[in-house]
Amino acid sequence: MMAPVYQHPDGHEITVGDGLLTAYTSEGTAVSLPIGPDGLAALGAALIERAEAARNPELQYERAGYVLGCDLLDELVALFGHPQAKALRAVHNKLNALSKLEHFDSAAGGFAAAIVNTLEVGVFHLPQFEGDCP
Repeated sequence: MMAPVYQHPDGHEITVGDGLLTAYTSEGTAVSLPIGPDGLAALGAALIERAEAARNPELQYERAGYVLGCDLLDELVALFGHPQAKALRAVHNKLNALSKLEHFDSAAGGFAAAIVNTLEVGVFHLPQFEGDCP
């Protein structure tokens, strides 16, 4: 049984059933693709993600900032024990890439979400000094 999952006002339609995903034009031309339950779930998730990105473009930039932050953390871990100049170059490159993203506030929020907890843990474990530093 083919159940319609989408019907466009112009007559286009998408149906699912019998292991097939079928798209029909308003003229009745059909294209069918085999699809199972896992494929339907993946397709549904991808469609929801794209719909959310279209409704809220800032969200995609927040995610892009988060990815940059995660990439920076991965690079810094890989650079542990190497000269600080390499780590500073990695930070510079990620901040430069972050500054070029649209919706900067959203992108910066995503970047911060990726790195703040790690920075807090690192600062907490710094050596403690009493009195004036030389």
